[in-house]
Amino acid sequence: MTISFYVKTVDDPKTVADVVCAFNAYQGEHPEDKYSWVAELKKTGDEEYWEIKGKYAPLRALTLIGIAYKTGETVVLGEVDDDLAENFLDPLLAKYGFDNVKWIVIPLKH
Repeated sequence: MTISFYVKTVDDPKTVADVVCAFNAYQGEHPEDKYSWVAELKKTGDEEYWEIKGKYAPLRALTLIGIAYKTGETVVLGEVDDDLAENFLDPLLAKYGFDNVKWIVIPLKH
């Protein structure tokens, strides 16, 4: 399943993505044992959005975790795998509060 998180805020998508990325950083005992999430700006025509990607030091490729974009007075964090829900919910609820964060679960098509 995928989840979309909706955050009612005046913050831009980059700021909201950075809140989630800052929460998801891990440094192990070995210098190369570093895992973090990063936000990368993407554009399609006139539209801008941010891709949230997982970065692991020994690997060059980044994995796509979700996207962030603005619609009206809301920032949407979409295309998130349900296994990562806590990685999004904890920092979003801490920063924006329960009343400003909503989520929709989208079942997989069979």
